[in-house]
Amino acid sequence: MKLTILMPCLNEQKSISHAIKAAKIFLKKEKIHGEILIADNGSVDNSVKIAKSLGCRVIHIKERGYGAALIGGIKNAKSEYVIFADCDGSYDFSKIKIFYNHLKNNYDFVIGNRFSGGIEKGAMPFLHKYLGNPVLSFLGKVFFNIKINDFHCGLRALKKSFFLKLGIHCKGMEFASELVAVASYNNANFIEVPIKLHKDKRGGDSSHLRTWSDGWRHLKLILCLAPKLSLFYPGLMFLMITGIFQGFYLFNPNYLNKLLNINFSFFSTLYINFFNWLGLGMILVALMSFKKIIYQYKLKFQKKSLFNILCNFKSDSCFQIFGLICLYEFYLFIPMFLFWKKNLFQFFDINLFKQNIIVANYFLPFLFFFFLLGFVNYLSELYEKK
Repeated sequence: MKLTILMPCLNEQKSISHAIKAAKIFLKKEKIHGEILIADNGSVDNSVKIAKSLGCRVIHIKERGYGAALIGGIKNAKSEYVIFADCDGSYDFSKIKIFYNHLKNNYDFVIGNRFSGGIEKGAMPFLHKYLGNPVLSFLGKVFFNIKINDFHCGLRALKKSFFLKLGIHCKGMEFASELVAVASYNNANFIEVPIKLHKDKRGGDSSHLRTWSDGWRHLKLILCLAPKLSLFYPGLMFLMITGIFQGFYLFNPNYLNKLLNINFSFFSTLYINFFNWLGLGMILVALMSFKKIIYQYKLKFQKKSLFNILCNFKSDSCFQIFGLICLYEFYLFIPMFLFWKKNLFQFFDINLFKQNIIVANYFLPFLFFFFLLGFVNYLSELYEKK
């Protein structure tokens, strides 16, 4: 068996015969010994009956969802090479030779590009064509550093052995984003090819796509699978803003006020420390997310970077830094406390201790950050490392 043509199916009786016949034309024309596999996801119409009458192998995937159907289908494929797409007639299975050839030429993953191949009038809703797909594809390219311009094209091909190593588990429409993202993390040998998108053959049947809910699920997955860009770097930016502002205020407040043409007060330095809390919170969540991603997909990253260093920072080192910051905080607070005690806790001169208060306030979120990071990294050392 050289090729499996896989079609997820949910009540596609109006279009499934068209898709199967096109796939048969391709297999016969190219003289390929292959199978057409239908991964039925709970159809209650005649889809399964039609598929069987046309000689297709049908498997039943009980767990609902586009991703669940494809994961089950790929795992049950009899061949190493798998080409898959919806059986609604929007993709022409008779013209998939280029996908098959790329797999034979040792590509792990092949994905179509509808925007370069052409979109038939009425084949894609306006919002999907001009907002959803372009925005999500752009974010995917940037966040995963991958040269794919149509992140959610449904016509794809891959090697079964490669897919099984990825650990893909999204059961809904976001399967499409997860597959590309995790493939990029695994340095997949991939290629994008132009394909034409046709208007589906289901007639008046409603699409399985839900514009806003599916779009949000894709966006959420992209952001969460790329915490370095979505959280870590913005968090660092907030830390830099706070550090620069408070540094200027401590050493040259007149220059800061002149530069921004604003008369900042002492309390401004305390308020702006909110960005320190926000930035460190984002960094902590990014590190926790990335550690989960590494564990879930069994990834290994050799490249040295601040992000990876913090991910692998020893828990004991985190607690040691926490202890050092505690000592420094005490060093800053003791003079203030003694002055206050000397005045019977009734008078405290803020102007006398401005510098202590600003510095202590600046380092306070770092105290909590390293304390919490110590806990997170210790649990990783305890449970996730094999």
